[in-house]
Amino acid sequence: MNKNTTSKQSICAVGEKLFALHGYSAVGIKLILDEVGIPKGSFYHYFASKEAFAAEVAEYYFQQRIAPISMDPNANFKANVTSMLAGYHQLIDFLFSDDKPRGCLMGNLMVEVSPQTSLLHQTLNGLYEQWLGLFCGLIEQGQQQGFIRKDLTSSVLSNIFWSNWQGTMLRCQIKADKMAAKRSIVQCMQLITR
Repeated sequence: MNKNTTSKQSICAVGEKLFALHGYSAVGIKLILDEVGIPKGSFYHYFASKEAFAAEVAEYYFQQRIAPISMDPNANFKANVTSMLAGYHQLIDFLFSDDKPRGCLMGNLMVEVSPQTSLLHQTLNGLYEQWLGLFCGLIEQGQQQGFIRKDLTSSVLSNIFWSNWQGTMLRCQIKADKMAAKRSIVQCMQLITR
């Protein structure tokens, strides 16, 4: 990248790929600088530390990959669930677009990061809550329209879906099977609908 045109967002895009491929611990500042092609001072102009960088990368990942998979308040549940599943399928396609499946960046970071890295830990926890909130809205709509069971709260059902998603993504890093990942998301949704 040209250092004159390198933006914070473009550095975060490189960080997303590096953390997904190598993990948080294995990615050093030098690897980031070499990949982006900027001097150390430019990096620290944008980010106070590697941890601050990883927190920004997690935010970038969420905004680029997860937030767009949200319900349309003007659509009915069936249209929203179809759109949501298509969004997750597109995300799976993206995560499998390289030779080695990347896995979900947020899940990967959550596995590696300890509470001692407080900024990153808090960022990931906040993004997790936002993610559940997006899915809770869909579940609540489905419950109101009679498509989703009401014996469990939207929060419980959202956690089940999220756990299935993360488990599927972790499994795919061992056995890369894009179609199995897509089936898993659909099957989980089928389990919580009537």
